[in-house]
Amino acid sequence: MIRRFHRLLGCLTLAGCSSTSGLSADAMTAREAELTAADLKAAAPLPCAGERLAYGITLAGLPVGSAEFFTERVDGGWQLQLVGATNALVDWFCAVRGVACSNVGDDGRATSFALWIDEDGERSARSLAYDEIPTLWFREDGAESWHAELTQYARPRDPLSLLQELRRLAPSADARDFEVAMTLRSFCYRARFLGRADVDTGAGDFERALLWRVEVRPYDALDELRAEPGAIVGFYEVAISADARRLPVKVTRAFGFGEVSLELTRAGVDEAGPAVLTAARVAGAARE
Repeated sequence: MIRRFHRLLGCLTLAGCSSTSGLSADAMTAREAELTAADLKAAAPLPCAGERLAYGITLAGLPVGSAEFFTERVDGGWQLQLVGATNALVDWFCAVRGVACSNVGDDGRATSFALWIDEDGERSARSLAYDEIPTLWFREDGAESWHAELTQYARPRDPLSLLQELRRLAPSADARDFEVAMTLRSFCYRARFLGRADVDTGAGDFERALLWRVEVRPYDALDELRAEPGAIVGFYEVAISADARRLPVKVTRAFGFGEVSLELTRAGVDEAGPAVLTAARVAGAARE
């Protein structure tokens, strides 16, 4: 169980939310029949330079770690960073540290992504370059690195840039599809608007938060003429504040070994910010 949780912690780029406190079962499973003019209003321009979001991580309701999300302005676009770690209690069994880094152009398209994980000294890293032909580089601890061209992808993005896109979306009765590249296989992440509910978090109360369900569907067929998502293999539930900040206030996913949730504990803007990471630096950490 611990090992599977560690893998998830490294991919905290978008973890789901079905134990959201303050949300009724009806609100989480049924979309509103009618959308008002206010509902249909899109978010203000995002990202926000210098944004700092802190989260507590729970597994089956028990605190197991924390994560921080940073947004930085870089030449020609934005850099999104997610840094996560287990707490002292979990560290006693196995300490886990993870860093995810996404670069997004001013046009909103993802340009690169990197993920570095340390599990009690065992390091792995991957990076993706979303060029004309996307490329994946991967290295597991103690193994030779390898890379592959991902020719099956059309317009890929990573989970961090998808989260930013989800924050901008105006609610709609229609689902939205996004192609996400993290492995050699192509996945459709289908976002559905569920409705609204008040959400209580460590960072405060958020009235009428927007509730989204993001379904993970491997493509059964993917070529230049058609893209057919297959059956759902998992889903995330995301609560986003209804104000202009569109903060991801809760993100959760259920697994066989328990439910993992991220809950917002602090939100602010710090123009000084941390040192900007690059995909090369994150991937290179696994080689040290």
